[in-house]
Amino acid sequence: MRLKCCLSLRHSFARFFLVASCLVSLGAQVGRSQSSFELKDGDRVAFLGDTFVERAMRYGHIETALTARWPDREIVFRNIGWSGDNVGGRARAFFDPVDAGFENLKNHVQLADPSVVFLSYGAMAAFAGESGLDDFIQSYSKLIETVDTGNRRLVIVSPTPREAMGHPMPDPKAQNQNLKLYTDALRSLASKRDIPFVDLFNTLVPRSVARGTKAITDNGIHLNDYGYAQAAERIVQALAEHSTVKRLSLDKEGRVEEAKGLSASVSKNSKGGLGFELKDERLSLSPLGGDHSQNLELAVANLPRGEYRLEYEGKVIATGSAQKWKRGIQLAWEPSNDQAEQLRAAINRKNEHFFHQWRPQNETYIRGFRKHEQGQNAADLPKFDPFIKAEEMKIAKLKKPEAYKLTLTRVKGGEG
Repeated sequence: MRLKCCLSLRHSFARFFLVASCLVSLGAQVGRSQSSFELKDGDRVAFLGDTFVERAMRYGHIETALTARWPDREIVFRNIGWSGDNVGGRARAFFDPVDAGFENLKNHVQLADPSVVFLSYGAMAAFAGESGLDDFIQSYSKLIETVDTGNRRLVIVSPTPREAMGHPMPDPKAQNQNLKLYTDALRSLASKRDIPFVDLFNTLVPRSVARGTKAITDNGIHLNDYGYAQAAERIVQALAEHSTVKRLSLDKEGRVEEAKGLSASVSKNSKGGLGFELKDERLSLSPLGGDHSQNLELAVANLPRGEYRLEYEGKVIATGSAQKWKRGIQLAWEPSNDQAEQLRAAINRKNEHFFHQWRPQNETYIRGFRKHEQGQNAADLPKFDPFIKAEEMKIAKLKKPEAYKLTLTRVKGGEG
């Protein structure tokens, strides 16, 4: 009897370790599939979700980051987010029964005609707490099955954390516990369906007075400009891992020793200074909140003692002693920052035109139950297409980094 028990336990442990090994292997595969996710040439990307998605159009950071990540690929983005929406399309029902909202949601996806869909729901559903979790996941699964047709690829994006705003605003601790519960459930759902998952809940850092961090929301709930910039960075990092480090270093002979994230050629000018001809692999997104980590770090060895300044078209962008340049100075500004801002502005204009096309203010009169009064005006909606196309042509040009020149000149001798 004892022998049978021992054999049974041994077999149970063997099965346990076999299952565990399989789960680890599956987890590794899911991790690899997420880290290797990329947008392909010719992709059409739809952002489908609730308030987080719709408000993203105010700032443009997420689309700008994804656009800049693959500058040589033609990728079209369409934002079909709807504030207050849920996985059943409730907010899209207008004056119709609630069930009509899901039919409208399907029509909106068809309108965007995507090959890739970013799904972002759960912020509102999490108010139901643990008791509403099963229904949420079941409804989310239905949404996935509805959207995941043909060769579409999906990405699931978690809700964002709530931020403490201080008295008299409520403490978000309880709701953050709910959001964590829903985020974990979404991660599990994504893993089971082998869908890339972006965890914004655990990677975004809400403001902490004790640590002196910067606020990421306007009101404790909705992300602000800085918060969306952080979310954009997290999304790109989660889906398409790549180094954002941009560094150029010269050896003691003045030759390029390291060029990371850019191509570079260096020459000496008649005044003994250095000239740099540079071209970034990708645009450096404009720094917010003093974060210049994506900007160029320039290190020059063996400069004669003295003070030096780095200039772009006559504008001083950095100064430092020979010793500081030897260690390396990270630029607070560089030309591609301005180009990235121009790109973001063009993306915002394009999204505004598309928004007015697919969600006209007088929807009830144009396509709703009162269309018998002004339905003829629906013929004007395609007139937004030339404006959308014009901005997309600008986007196609602006997303590709342009070459630029910098000069490093000695302005004062002395101790370096």
